[in-house]
Amino acid sequence: MKRFAAFDIDGTIFRWQLYHELFDALNDQGLVASDKVEPVLHAREQWRERQLPYDEYEMTLVRAMRQAIIGLEEPRFNQIADAILAAKGHHTYRYTLALLKRLKAEGLIIVAISGSHQQLVDRFARLHGIDIAVGRNHIVEHGKLTAHATNEIFGRKHEILQELLERHNLTAKGSYAIGDSGGDISMLEMVEFPLAFNPDERLYDAATQHGWPIVIERKNLAYRLEKGTDGTYVLAQTDRF
Repeated sequence: MKRFAAFDIDGTIFRWQLYHELFDALNDQGLVASDKVEPVLHAREQWRERQLPYDEYEMTLVRAMRQAIIGLEEPRFNQIADAILAAKGHHTYRYTLALLKRLKAEGLIIVAISGSHQQLVDRFARLHGIDIAVGRNHIVEHGKLTAHATNEIFGRKHEILQELLERHNLTAKGSYAIGDSGGDISMLEMVEFPLAFNPDERLYDAATQHGWPIVIERKNLAYRLEKGTDGTYVLAQTDRF
């Protein structure tokens, strides 16, 4: 059985969100209904001003996106995905990308599970040497994307990871999982070496409860915090890039 390292992508490797980039690209091309655009942009501004929780902004975006891609021709969608990754695919965190490369060099299978669309996730995976990548996959009929999707990710990362373990003969012993949000908690609970990276409040609370290491990357420094013998978190390592 092979060891693995499971990464979230958005906010963990990629410094923003792939599906947010997709929304902006679709909007730039006039493919999002005008009555759906304004609520998203308004919610985004409220989040940036710390007046709205990120989860609420995100769900506003997700609802708009699910409608915007219905009926979109697959070749055009792929073309947009190619353009996004060509322009921004290297907008990554230094710490997690270096960790990915190190673990891959050590022979671990690199897995990515993301709530972003499969077309974006596949391209990101090829760009960064990810072996197995799972995203939200909309079914195509008559050359166009439909509302029906396989691999619903939200709230199911641990189920998807378990399926991958069985399918690819992977073992959680000696394996890693890295995520940045509460949606990654169940995935991190499955492995021997979990890591909370730039965690949101829910993941931070879970990490401190379980004693998981926490890494914060800011500018050209990454700070690794680990739980000490007295139960408090102490600075264990600083990486410079």
